[in-house]
Amino acid sequence: MTRGRQPPRTSGRSSEGKRTMMRRRPHPREALNNAVVAHIRRPGLYADGKGLYLRVDNTGAKRWILRTMIQGKRRDMGLGGLSTTSLDEARQKAQRYRTIAREGGDPIALRRSA
Repeated sequence: MTRGRQPPRTSGRSSEGKRTMMRRRPHPREALNNAVVAHIRRPGLYADGKGLYLRVDNTGAKRWILRTMIQGKRRDMGLGGLSTTSLDEARQKAQRYRTIAREGGDPIALRRSA
């Protein structure tokens, strides 16, 4: 048995309709690192935390996506490809754009006008 704080339990139902207890996993926070990013090959969306994702296409192309709420709507914003934008740069850009969105601005419109 591991020591430390356990994630909260949530109630659910099994396939037979019986009530069960499931463990909720903590939200990822800086879950990716440079070594993991370099070795990811399977297409999909990989969460780093705080709305930052690495999208891997079927062709193997990798790009950073920020998923955030902008003026009440969920928006996905591209932050650049992996070849031009490192993990640290993507985290810095994501923080800057989240701050703009939190203050009521539209970072996508701001970037288009620049």
